[in-house]
Amino acid sequence: MTDQQLWSAAVERVRNDYQALPQALKMQLANLSAEIMDLKARHQTAAATAAANDVCAECRGLCCRFGKHHFTVVDLLVYLSAGRELFSPSFDNPVCPYHSGSGCLMEPSLRPFNCIIFICEQLETALEERARADLAGIEARLRRIYGEFDRLLGNRFANGLLITFQRALDSGAPLLNAAT
Repeated sequence: MTDQQLWSAAVERVRNDYQALPQALKMQLANLSAEIMDLKARHQTAAATAAANDVCAECRGLCCRFGKHHFTVVDLLVYLSAGRELFSPSFDNPVCPYHSGSGCLMEPSLRPFNCIIFICEQLETALEERARADLAGIEARLRRIYGEFDRLLGNRFANGLLITFQRALDSGAPLLNAAT
């Protein structure tokens, strides 16, 4: 199975599993998803104090290399919970399947955890101490919320969507193990 086929199958499976979840659980996930989106947007704003937009535009995504496995089941569930349209990755892209010529296919509030929390050396040295503290606090809260998804859905989602889905296929295990 190609990466594109694996992506399509994984997205379909997670969508179907998500639709089958109890409404109360979907509401919990929606609330957690909204909090994730807010925190990621705040992280982007805090990073921008170090001219992140200019540094990232000049760099053109060197930190994005090897990003294929950064998008997780939790990231997909955030899209689903928020009712957002999912992008179409290009697994032929040598930089990252979620990257286009004009940058990331995802707005900052929807980008994967690893992508959001990464601060390159150039940005790190430009950040003021207060911004560093804000970013660390946001990262800690994001980690807690991602862990809450793991707990609520009975699975570990730290690995990327493609890896998690392939493991579920190989073992016959469900992706979302919530009691329905």
